[in-house]
Amino acid sequence: MREYQAYDNNRPNIGRSICKKKASLMDGQHRLGGIGVYTKETSAMLNVPFLAFHCLDEDEEIKFFDIINTKAKGIGSSLSRYLKRNNDNLSWIATQLIINPDSPFYSIGTLIGKRNKDKHITLQNIHNFLKLLTRKSDLAELPKEKILYISLYYFNEIKNILPNQWSEYKKYRLTHIVCLNALSIAGNTIILENYNFSSNQLNNTKISKILTNIQNIDWSSEGSLKYLKGVSSSNFLAADLVTSFKK
Repeated sequence: MREYQAYDNNRPNIGRSICKKKASLMDGQHRLGGIGVYTKETSAMLNVPFLAFHCLDEDEEIKFFDIINTKAKGIGSSLSRYLKRNNDNLSWIATQLIINPDSPFYSIGTLIGKRNKDKHITLQNIHNFLKLLTRKSDLAELPKEKILYISLYYFNEIKNILPNQWSEYKKYRLTHIVCLNALSIAGNTIILENYNFSSNQLNNTKISKILTNIQNIDWSSEGSLKYLKGVSSSNFLAADLVTSFKK
């Protein structure tokens, strides 16, 4: 038996459930424990959504417990990155690259990891690009705001040099994951060579000039990049890009 009391007649879905007989918690013990600690330490009031089943016998409780713990879906990697954005620099930068209207990923990126015909780059994808762009170098130790600036500049330059290739996903491979991974790997090399760590300045003019060489590559979906897939292909294309840049 239980009694539900709404806090406000104008908001009947928010209230409290008073159990008049024995109730059991099927799932969420850790969450409930965390909520208890938080409210005791902060004296805060929290609205906690929950799902209640009434008048279950023991067999029904076992059945529901089994369903909850065997068929529940975990959160996606993109959502996980988003939730960690305040504690992980690359997650924060990746989020900014999607929500910032000045970012080249603004119109093609999705925070939640669900792709569609217009938004085919996930937050997890961008997190991977950033890891490759800053990997094994002093770039990774820069303040997150500086890495965001470098990333915005680098990928915006690519978009500005090849606007059609950037916006037309079906016709060109430029914004396919394998190619963006390669551009990120190559970017690590050219940015390191053109970044002054003493003055914390990027040689924008030099990098812009170097990046014009990407116009010499056939990015079409039916061209030489048609069959590129996976990490090895990204590394192969990155090496080719670096060679082209140095010419």
